[in-house]
Amino acid sequence: MHLLSALLSEGSLIDLDGTFFIQMGIFFVAFLILKALVFGPVIRLIEKRDEMIDGAKKQAKELQADASSAEDKLASEMRAARLKAGEEREKLRAEGKRLEAQVLEKVREQTAKQLAEAEATLDKEAAKVRAELEAQTPVLAKQIASKLLEREVA
Repeated sequence: MHLLSALLSEGSLIDLDGTFFIQMGIFFVAFLILKALVFGPVIRLIEKRDEMIDGAKKQAKELQADASSAEDKLASEMRAARLKAGEEREKLRAEGKRLEAQVLEKVREQTAKQLAEAEATLDKEAAKVRAELEAQTPVLAKQIASKLLEREVA
């Protein structure tokens, strides 16, 4: 209740006397000491941390740009290697077809030659067999006629 009565009384709550200036002096001295020993180092530490974070962000951006550049370079080299491999594959395919055609032509020639030789051999053998058959035709005809007539034919 004293507080209420003091508030409602006509006197002021704070008396400005000499102690006010002493308190202000103590406050400024404490502020200067705290500024030098606490606030300054903390502020410098925060600023240094911010600088390090900014430096790390800048370095990360540079590394990301380098990685992107390296990735683009690798992609272009891969495209070039694929194109070169495709060209080489086509060259090898064409060479393979050419060699295949040569081998097939040789095989055809050899087969044609062997077939011609076989036909010539068969023609000779057929002529020989015909000649033998022609020589034996009268004898065979006589034997067949004798068997059919059941008597000896001259």
